[in-house]
Amino acid sequence: MSFHSESLKRAEEYLKRRNLSMKKEIGGGTQGVVLATTNGTAIKALNDTVCYMRERNIYLRLQECDIGKIGEFNVPRLVSYHDELLVIEMQIVLAPYVLDFASAYLDSEPPYLDDPQIMAEWEREKREQFEDRWPEVKSMMSDFKALGIHLADVKPGNVMFAD
Repeated sequence: MSFHSESLKRAEEYLKRRNLSMKKEIGGGTQGVVLATTNGTAIKALNDTVCYMRERNIYLRLQECDIGKIGEFNVPRLVSYHDELLVIEMQIVLAPYVLDFASAYLDSEPPYLDDPQIMAEWEREKREQFEDRWPEVKSMMSDFKALGIHLADVKPGNVMFAD
């Protein structure tokens, strides 16, 4: 049984209930699997309730604020979700974009922010990952923070530039 077999089963059930078809798998990791649908959306089936609730609540906040873009970055819009199946359906966006909010914190800062050693190492790692684009990423994170959204999984792949 594969790591994502349970999430894939729930994704398939969601597709069936919404009368959608899967086009292809477009992502995945420790938190779940992401599938493109034939109607131009993506569904993310998460592995656990905590990550699902975090991501769902971030999308609900973005929807409430009518956010489809933060600075230069496109942000997927919520299409639908299913609490029992732990599935979120969203727009597919093109770069530049920000995605993956399953590790984000809503209306509270991550607990590790109090540890200067952890933060110094995190900042060093992000500067290496994003190089001269790091100031743009920090600005985007600040824009999210103004909405009460504290991004915790900022990395290439989740943050993409147009070039």
